[in-house]
Amino acid sequence: MKKIIKNFLGLILLLYSFIFIDSCKRQDDWLNVKRESRDVTPRNLDDYQAVLNNDNAMNKQFVTVGSVESDNLNLTSTAFLALPQREQDAFLWKRSIWDDQGGASLEWNNMFTVIENANIVLDGLQSINSNTAGYNNVKGQALFYRAIAYYTLAQLFCKPYDASSAGTDLGLPIRLSSDVNILYQRSSLQKTYDQILGDANAAAGLLDDQPALDYRRPYQYSCWGLLAKIYLVMNDYSNAGLYANKVLTNVSSLLDFNSSLVSATATYHFPANGLNNPEILFYAVSGNYTTVSISTTNKATVDSALYSSYDNNDLRKTYFYTNINGHGQYRGAYCGVAFYDFCGIATNEIYLIRAECFARQGNTASAMSDLNTLLMKRYKTGTFTALTAGTANMALAIILKERRKELPFTADIRWEDLRRLNKDPNFQTTITRTIGGTNYILAPNDPKYVLPIPTNEVQLSGLQQNP
Repeated sequence: MKKIIKNFLGLILLLYSFIFIDSCKRQDDWLNVKRESRDVTPRNLDDYQAVLNNDNAMNKQFVTVGSVESDNLNLTSTAFLALPQREQDAFLWKRSIWDDQGGASLEWNNMFTVIENANIVLDGLQSINSNTAGYNNVKGQALFYRAIAYYTLAQLFCKPYDASSAGTDLGLPIRLSSDVNILYQRSSLQKTYDQILGDANAAAGLLDDQPALDYRRPYQYSCWGLLAKIYLVMNDYSNAGLYANKVLTNVSSLLDFNSSLVSATATYHFPANGLNNPEILFYAVSGNYTTVSISTTNKATVDSALYSSYDNNDLRKTYFYTNINGHGQYRGAYCGVAFYDFCGIATNEIYLIRAECFARQGNTASAMSDLNTLLMKRYKTGTFTALTAGTANMALAIILKERRKELPFTADIRWEDLRRLNKDPNFQTTITRTIGGTNYILAPNDPKYVLPIPTNEVQLSGLQQNP
């Protein structure tokens, strides 16, 4: 049995390697690997847990292309020209973004690898037919991974959720089988979100309510955090607040930026690999784009208006960035290791979700209480004065400003916020870049807020392309 597990893990690592290295050549490499491996099959719970434990595929290839496209970055023309073509295209919102990869997308490939692995587990568990806590936990993990992968893809390749049009807007191909020979067409956006919510809710009822020793594994509170995120981008503030509250009722720890866990003298300021960070509910990272990963070679600077918005006593200005000639360069990912950025779920984000939901529901006092609870851990000891708001609308504006300052390069959160907030004239943002003397503009609700489906996927699977 150990040999079977070893062989299967080797298969999954091979699967990941094909996708990461050769995605510029063939979009369907992962399909070919799977077709050629029909003789290698996991057989028991340990085997299926081993599939989910492959953190190279399941935790380390998440998505930050939206952060490259957001308004938090600045690049000089010289720094821009030093970037790979796809990163240049992402920065300028070009439809040719996948061209230098042979029409393939790492974002698409990596998330569908997570989905395929989850489906392998879910299909295999049907033959075990158990109801033990261990069985339920493994099934819950697989459902969580499928949900978060589809959630991530929907924020890039689909329109922002709008209940009035979701039934006809294009969604994603919903793969619920590990049989890669089945071709799926795009569902509606509503069906996509129904599937995401269905998986996440089912996972929440199956997962353990205590974190595993391996902090990369999701558990029940991770899933409640994911549900809060999903409902937030759906503008369902009642349910987003409900699940944020379920998380914070059980785990409300925040990292005190005055503590020894954070270091201004270290190259990367937060604990390596997220270890001992009390905020992290689910650990995931991405290292696909240099401009939004923490590295001393990163030549991107943070938007000047964002950088200047931090008070001098606000430790986020010190720990999120390094000051280079008056410009902030990003160093503050919760992963705390070079070339990666944090893409997981943490309580700081959950506090901000609950605060926003309180504000949108007219509960100004509770909204500001949550925000101040977070900010108190961010300022130098003894320097923070609680923020106040006279109305719920004022509270909402303050919370959204602090959300941008707290989560500037976490996954694609800023991109997701731009997409959803552009629906409200009070919070619309126009992004302008200047490269080589040419201005590039991304207007609110521009179709470029939806990335093109990878060309290879359109050609191989016949998927309908985005406008």
